Amino acid sequence: MRVVIRACASQQIGSGHVVRCLALAEALRQHDASVVFICRDNPGNLIAHIKQKGFAVITLPRHPRQVLDDASTGYQRWLGVSQQEDAEDTIQAIAKQPVDWLIADHYALDQDWENLLRPYVDKIMVIDDLANRRHHCEMLLDQTYGRDVSDYRPLVPASTRLLLGSNNALLRSEFARARPLAIKRREQYEGIGRILVSLGSMDESNVTPSVLQALALVKWQLRPVIDIVLTSAAPHLSALKLMLEDFPLVVNLHINVDDMAERMLNADLAIGAGGTTSWERCSLALPSILMILADNQVVICQNLERAGAAISLQLNDSTITNIKDSIERLARDDSAYRAMSLSASEICDGAGATRVARELVNG
Repeated sequence: MRVVIRACASQQIGSGHVVRCLALAEALRQHDASVVFICRDNPGNLIAHIKQKGFAVITLPRHPRQVLDDASTGYQRWLGVSQQEDAEDTIQAIAKQPVDWLIADHYALDQDWENLLRPYVDKIMVIDDLANRRHHCEMLLDQTYGRDVSDYRPLVPASTRLLLGSNNALLRSEFARARPLAIKRREQYEGIGRILVSLGSMDESNVTPSVLQALALVKWQLRPVIDIVLTSAAPHLSALKLMLEDFPLVVNLHINVDDMAERMLNADLAIGAGGTTSWERCSLALPSILMILADNQVVICQNLERAGAAISLQLNDSTITNIKDSIERLARDDSAYRAMSLSASEICDGAGATRVARELVNG
């Protein structure tokens, strides 16, 4: 089976789309599928990382000229070109070999792009989180907790198979392997000793300094160790390093890590964005403070807070105070911490990539 994945990472997009597609690609490789990625050469791309994982990448060129009109949405601008031009580039990349499944994971692509690719592939799968546009595909995955069939049924053909909910979340296999140990560790909780801060691989909104300011204001009984995870392409990395030179808490800055399951396992609390890593944290029963950094994260964060699996906060003038107060409430209430951990563990079991790969192989 030959699978082609169209997904991108960049300073604007972040890494979440590529990371979850890599998890699916790894699961498909267990079924002897041949997987090829198609990525555009954006600033902050993960093309080298994908190749390092052993997958072929067809690189689409970066377009310096402006091809989008003023009516284009933010997501369309993330694409860098029009859907028509992206479809033409993709067709040129895949037309010489048969494609059993084309997987599209990009908020700027919809049925117009899919219909242009239709003659060149056997089947199309879409990965989405937004439920805001029409798709023409055989299968659609939305790993958002609480997503309902009614959200997508008007947007896809009646024959489209819908894979919805966070138990279909595309996580790397190490999260499922680490889950039993993580749950046992949470049961032995004795206080917040280690905090993982991961506000997207790029932290383009530069929220990490505000989080650090909040952590410095917390009235700690025992000061925790802070672990910050970013990529080397993060635009505010140099300024963050300067801030850490005189910071009052112990902070470890980790760049380009490939062991997030281990880091989440060892953390007692996470402060992060409401994207793909939400499901990683839930699979390891890790209580979290979620910062809403993009429109597509609103539903995720709100649903997780309603379920008792996280605390959800908006970015505003009170962000630093709200983070500080949230941490202090959780730190002094062991029963609230354990309840949040249990609720998180029930959201996602970490085996979604295996399930989805099986659906593709059997589909």
